Amino acid sequence: MTNFKQTIKTGVAAILAFVSTLALTQPVWAQVPTKTIYFLSGIKDHVGAEGTGRHEVRLDLVVLQHCIDSIANVKGVKIITKFIDKRTALNVDDIKDASAIIVECSSVTSTTQTQTRTHPLIPPPPLNGKDYDRATLKYFNQIDSLQKAGMGIMIMHWGIATDGAPGSVNAHYMQWFGQAALSGYTQNPLGFWQITPIKASEKHPILRGVQPWFYKDEIFSRLNVIPNDPHRTDLLMGQSEQTNQSEPGSPTGVISPRCVASAYENGLQRGVLWGGMDYHSALTNENYLRFVMNEILWVAGIDVPKGGAKTNAKQLQYAKQRPDPFDKYKQTPIATK
Repeated sequence: MTNFKQTIKTGVAAILAFVSTLALTQPVWAQVPTKTIYFLSGIKDHVGAEGTGRHEVRLDLVVLQHCIDSIANVKGVKIITKFIDKRTALNVDDIKDASAIIVECSSVTSTTQTQTRTHPLIPPPPLNGKDYDRATLKYFNQIDSLQKAGMGIMIMHWGIATDGAPGSVNAHYMQWFGQAALSGYTQNPLGFWQITPIKASEKHPILRGVQPWFYKDEIFSRLNVIPNDPHRTDLLMGQSEQTNQSEPGSPTGVISPRCVASAYENGLQRGVLWGGMDYHSALTNENYLRFVMNEILWVAGIDVPKGGAKTNAKQLQYAKQRPDPFDKYKQTPIATK
């Protein structure tokens, strides 16, 4: 009996040693979780051809993908990035493995009359003024299910706008982001903006390493939100002394301090609407780039490093900054308390 027990012990020890050796010989990446981030661009249908510096939906995402591919300080996770340009799918087969989808595009209704697809997630609304057909609504529900299971969604710039789209689009935006554009209320002022992180939200991962910055942009803001929503965290305040729009109660062109960025988290759901990213040159601003990279990591469920995301990427500008009529606006940073 003693010899039998000894044999069993020896066999178990050998198996454990083999398993331990096998684990040590596996590639490091096989032992860490994998996060797959998709960058989805729409078509460039506004303010000039590609390379003219504004609404560079593809080039903006090319830079951001390059920055994430070259990230310098994220540990414990393998990040895979994929790019889909001018996506037209009406199913989720091409993105169902995504940890996050990062979208930059025009408004869903910006080419409604031609029925050209501008939004990688949402097709143009039907011309008859009715809601989408049953198959399209089923597709939206598939996206709902993926986000509930942990696929983060981030939409930038004009893709926020849903004016003229069926009510189902706003309903899904409210579900994905806890907020949506509201016709007659949401604005997109263009000018030189002073951006300041909100003190009460400074512990949110997206704000790690982000300091105030000053830059030129058109920012879609004043979104329809659920008051006191516990799932939404307001992140940034923005203001401008001179823009191409005005708001009630303010002098012409002045945008008083308003929330311009929030994050939404409900269980496994994470969503971000970022209304900036008109000018490609914004990506050369260190704090702006860190903020957007932090957003991408966060919606993908990746821990944002202390001090914020850093990248070794070198080429951050594929479209040169060009003078335009908005350069006439006041370009002096606003003093903030």
